[in-house]
Amino acid sequence: MDRDMVNCVHYIYQWGKITKVQLNDGKLFWCTPDTQGPLTSSKILCLESQSDSLTLSPGVCELVDEVENQLRTMPRPDYAFGYPISAAIRLEGKPRPAFLAISYKPTFEQVKETVQRAAMRANFKCEVTGDLAAPGAITDQVWQGIRGSDAVVADITGNNPNVFYEVGLAHALGKEIILLSQEADAPFDIRSLRRIRYNPTDMRSLEEQLVSAFGAVSPRYPYEGLEPRF
Repeated sequence: MDRDMVNCVHYIYQWGKITKVQLNDGKLFWCTPDTQGPLTSSKILCLESQSDSLTLSPGVCELVDEVENQLRTMPRPDYAFGYPISAAIRLEGKPRPAFLAISYKPTFEQVKETVQRAAMRANFKCEVTGDLAAPGAITDQVWQGIRGSDAVVADITGNNPNVFYEVGLAHALGKEIILLSQEADAPFDIRSLRRIRYNPTDMRSLEEQLVSAFGAVSPRYPYEGLEPRF
């Protein structure tokens, strides 16, 4: 979709239909014909029989309703587009995907390793942005990593701006977030969220708490939600 198509769907959702005259009067759309191809040939829209009006194709309104209802509050794990629908379904026994948002400073290396170790014990595979070697825009890679995850672990120690950016993306996608911090306080927006406060000299305790936290992540498929592997 481009902006013209979004505007067209918005108009039809509100008013039920749109005429070809309205498509071409220059008041709703940036350009005519549409930059991605004529609006009238889209599978999202259908031409009414014996009419010059366009309506939304069957089922599109229901989908828009569902998504709108889900987005009236912060998205939850059942958000319709929280996961990449085009991705292959994970088979039973395969590790669940997780994403780690953490500072790249060397002082956090032991924490990163602890998170990844705990994830493995709970049958998760934790991806870290800084470890990605593939070329491309880092923000796109972060978005793909978070969107494909069942859980996001975020170490907010020091109020790292990159970490908070990734926490914001995770919230927008309805992800379950496991917050970590070495500090007692947290910024106002996330102060009410449960977090694991840890001592950087006691990674064993952090690992055990993380295993429990991973084990509490809601199951995505019926065969998940089993006891963590020790």
